[in-house]
Amino acid sequence: MSVPSLAEGAVLRAAQVGQDASLDELVPGHRLLIIAPHPDDETLGCGMALAAACAKGREVAILLLTDGEGSHPNSREFDRESRVALRQAEFEAALSFLVPERSVPVVRARLPDGRSKARDAAQIIDRLLGDPCIARADAIWSTWAHDPHCDHRTAAILARMLADRTGANLWSFPVWGRFGERPVPENLRVFSDGLHRDAKRLAMQAYASQMTNLIEDDPDGFVMPSALFDHFATHPEIFFHER
Repeated sequence: MSVPSLAEGAVLRAAQVGQDASLDELVPGHRLLIIAPHPDDETLGCGMALAAACAKGREVAILLLTDGEGSHPNSREFDRESRVALRQAEFEAALSFLVPERSVPVVRARLPDGRSKARDAAQIIDRLLGDPCIARADAIWSTWAHDPHCDHRTAAILARMLADRTGANLWSFPVWGRFGERPVPENLRVFSDGLHRDAKRLAMQAYASQMTNLIEDDPDGFVMPSALFDHFATHPEIFFHER
């Protein structure tokens, strides 16, 4: 996946005139499941809304599709096990900013980072539905099916399958698909909550392996461009109502 250096694209233009979504629309019941392809997508894509949902008493659970080990695959200083442990610690730190007084159940699917496929969703769905945090969700949020990353697309496919099986309300949030030119669905909505904007920025900063040059020995490793960091930290969150 090619990472842009500037925050611009068709989805962002549409979001400028997008209709606001209320929390009651995004979570029309009491229980919310967020499907994140990697530790940090829950913060980048919907951190403010996640924090707002918890603050309003919703029961929130997070399904991590991968452990995020693929961001710096050539690092010798941080081998695979070290990267998994680092991303997990960052994820927990991020949640401590977003949800400082709540414990959020986390389910880990442990699919291979950067190599998940659509068929993986079909292979794990029955196991996942054995978890009441997943089976009883009233609403599901996941990354968008048109995000240009295989793990984000797998998350969207899994979310659709789970919603079809459970009857949950389904929303998607574009992370990388918001940049560049592509068709924009008419069901775009935006969410912003000034009470939790600072918490989202702090949660993003907790992902030092992704936002800084903490891992220096992999020239092909991912580092968030500064312009995109500022964008995600300040822009209203974008959702598409899928069902």
